[in-house]
Amino acid sequence: MTLLTLHSVRLLGFADTDAVAERFARDRAMVESELIDAGVNGFVSYSTFAGSSGWSLSSRGRAENERLLADELDKAGARDTVLAVHDAFGGLNKSVVEACSAVQLQAAAKDHATNVLSEALTAWHPSEAKLTGALPRFEGYAERLMQALKHAPHDTAWLTATDRDSFHRVWFELHEDLIATLGIQRS
Repeated sequence: MTLLTLHSVRLLGFADTDAVAERFARDRAMVESELIDAGVNGFVSYSTFAGSSGWSLSSRGRAENERLLADELDKAGARDTVLAVHDAFGGLNKSVVEACSAVQLQAAAKDHATNVLSEALTAWHPSEAKLTGALPRFEGYAERLMQALKHAPHDTAWLTATDRDSFHRVWFELHEDLIATLGIQRS
């Protein structure tokens, strides 16, 4: 079982095979085979909900994902790096969550929120560089966040929507990636 397949399902929550393969730019046929094997092993299940079909992680799959992440972290000797980045992330996270909540409550907060999110992205860049030096799978969050901000002036949904790679959705995924890698719970 590959770490990246289970981890993609965890990060995406509920996703079709194409999305799971695209998350880490992997071959679709290989990922589909790994998902079928993971299903046989009870790590994932395939279901249909509200007209959408996709894969989701079982509790057994979550435990296996955490085991694989712990092995990866130990082999890379990156625990201290990820802990330091997670600690720095905490302060940024508070301002991002507040800005996204303000946008969801009132559209007039868009300009202020965009400035806060842009500052958070600028602050995130060095942390991503540290992480990708140790764990290359963290690469790309800053680019995805930047793309969301580029779209936001024309469509504020790019700040908080769940139907696209909005700033909030990518940020939430990043947070999940950090805590999953460290084997800790969201606080």
